Amino acid sequence: MDNRGLMTGLAAAALVSAAVGAAGLAQRYMASAGNYALWEAAGFALVLFPVFGILGTQYDRVRRRADRDSLTGLWNRSFAHRCIVGLLKQAEARRKRLAVMLIDLNDFKLINDGLGHAEGDRAISMAAAALEDAAARGEIVCRWGGDEFLLLCPYADRQEAESLKRAIDERMEGLSLHCGYRMSASCGYAFYPEDGRTLAELSAAADRRLYDSKREDKPLPEPRRLEA
Repeated sequence: MDNRGLMTGLAAAALVSAAVGAAGLAQRYMASAGNYALWEAAGFALVLFPVFGILGTQYDRVRRRADRDSLTGLWNRSFAHRCIVGLLKQAEARRKRLAVMLIDLNDFKLINDGLGHAEGDRAISMAAAALEDAAARGEIVCRWGGDEFLLLCPYADRQEAESLKRAIDERMEGLSLHCGYRMSASCGYAFYPEDGRTLAELSAAADRRLYDSKREDKPLPEPRRLEA
């Protein structure tokens, strides 16, 4: 967990306390009362550390919320853009591949319009949980927007991407049994460096393969609750 704000706050408190203590010490020393200055600095630090610590913790919380999708709790699109910069640098330095996978829920509009927006939100949340469950190798799962998700897969090759796709299909079949209507997803993936060297290039290549996959999928019937 990134506690940069907390650590920065505590460091600031330490620096301010040290500065105040040093100034007070010099002043008291000139007045032959150095011990009082040390006690004064210590008391000042006791006040500052909790205050700066609280401010730093609040900053960390706000920053984490800014990186998360409010509906699913997944990483959001903004985080994906920042995260992949470091992943691409690592992949280049170690001469490794990196897979970017786009996931799109099939016929989500039928779910959203036929069963209501609340059920549509529930379907997206369940799909997000299923994707996180399928990402067993440390893949980074992000909500890309609407009913689309993006997975960043460090050092993944084509075989591992296909294995992840099968795991996602299995989770979606399980969701269909749980929610009472069929859910499935189409997938497209791209690889660094052959398909692109930026997130824009990789996601565009994955998007093209995603829609090729959608054309191959059979249309789903209109979603409805299964009768008991």
